Amino acid sequence: MTTETTRPASCSPIPTQRTWLRWVCFFIWLLLLGCGYIAYDVRQFLTTPGSEEAKEIVFTIAPGATFDRVAWDLKKAGVIRDVFRFRLLAQLEKAIGGVRAGEYAVNTGWTPEQVLYQITKGQALLYRLSIREGLTWWETARAIEAQGFARYEDIKTLIHDPVFLQANGIPFANAEGFLYPETYLMKKPKTMDAASAREVVTTLVTMFWKRTEPVWTQLPVKPGGKSIDRIAAVAASSSAVPAQSTAAAATTPAAPAVASGTASSGQQLRPATPADINPADLQYLLILASLVERETPVREERPRVAGVYANRLRLGMLLQCDPTIIYGIGETFTGEIRRSQLQDASNQYNTYQHAGLPPGPICSSSAESMNAAFIPENHDYLDFVATGTGGHTFSKNLADHNKAVEVYRRTIRK
Repeated sequence: MTTETTRPASCSPIPTQRTWLRWVCFFIWLLLLGCGYIAYDVRQFLTTPGSEEAKEIVFTIAPGATFDRVAWDLKKAGVIRDVFRFRLLAQLEKAIGGVRAGEYAVNTGWTPEQVLYQITKGQALLYRLSIREGLTWWETARAIEAQGFARYEDIKTLIHDPVFLQANGIPFANAEGFLYPETYLMKKPKTMDAASAREVVTTLVTMFWKRTEPVWTQLPVKPGGKSIDRIAAVAASSSAVPAQSTAAAATTPAAPAVASGTASSGQQLRPATPADINPADLQYLLILASLVERETPVREERPRVAGVYANRLRLGMLLQCDPTIIYGIGETFTGEIRRSQLQDASNQYNTYQHAGLPPGPICSSSAESMNAAFIPENHDYLDFVATGTGGHTFSKNLADHNKAVEVYRRTIRK
C-alpha cells in the first residue's frame, strides 16, 4: 500500500509566472533608469563648459605630451571639468593620438567637444615676426631674437654655415641679402635653439626666392662677359614689370621675357630653378640692390639710384657709397663716418678705396630694389646727394654735384 505525501503548509509556494514578470519589469526599469542617468550625465558633460566664467587663455602643449597629460593640464587650467569623461570622448572620436604641440587659444566657456577639436584639429597660435627692409644680417638676427623666435648666436652660426649656404643656392660667405624683409606669421618655439633658428632662417630665405622670382627667372644661364652688360642686354629686351610693392610682387609676378626651359636647339635660356642661376649675375644683382636699398627710402628714386651706380661701374669710377663703409665697419659703427674710415683701405667694403662693387650685399633689400638693379633708369647722372627734406638731388657733373652738396649743407644748418 502506498502512502500519499502532502506538502507542509509552512513551505513557500513555487513562484508563479506573474512573479517572474514582476522581476523582469523591475530589471527593465532599472536598466532604463541607468540608461537615462547615463544619457543625462553624458549630456551634462558635453554641454557644460569648464568654468562658469568664460575667459580665453593660451594653452601650451609641449612636444611629446601624452593625451592624459594634456587632459590633466586642461582640467588644472579650468578648461574641462572631468579628465576621465574627456578621455572617453576622445576615444569615441578617435582623437587620442591627435594632440599636436603648440600654443592654442582656448576658452573656459567652451564645451568639451570644442576643446577637443581645438587641440587636435584647430590652428595653433601664430605670432607676427616683422623684418623691415634694409637691415643687415646682425640687425635681422637681433630683431628675430627680440621677438622671441630664435637666438642671435644660433642665427649667426647658421647663416655662415657653408652647407646651409650651398643647399640654399647662396653664392656668398654668408646669407646677407637673402633674409627677406617681410611680416611673417609663425609659431613661437617653446625653446629658442639651433632648430628654431634653422626654421626661421629657412623661412626667410625661401621667401626671398619666392618674392624675387620675377627677376631671377629672367637672368641668362649661359655664362660669359660682365654681368652688368649681360643683365643690361636682357633687361633691355625684356618685358619685366617696373618696381612694385612687395604685396603686389607676391600676387602678380612678372612673366619672363623668354619662358624658362630650353630653346629648340636644347640650349637653356632662363633658369628654371635657383640652382640654374649664374652665380656672378646673382651676386651683381643682390649687391647692387642692397646699395640702392640703403641709399634711398623713396621707391620712385630706386631705378635712378641704380642707374647712377651702373653708369659709374661702366666708366670705371669709384662708387663712393657711404653705406658700404658703414657695413664694413660692422656692429661697432658709432653713427658717423670719420675721415680715417673713408681712407681705410683695409675695409674691403670701402667703395671710396676699392673699385667696383663690394664683396657682398650690405643688407636685405626689397623686391623693388632688386627690380631697380635689374632695370636701372637710363640717364647721364653720375652723382646724387640728399636734399635734407626727403629724396635726393641728382647731378651729371662734379660742378653741379658740389652745388647740390652746398644746398644740402645749408638746409641741415637751418
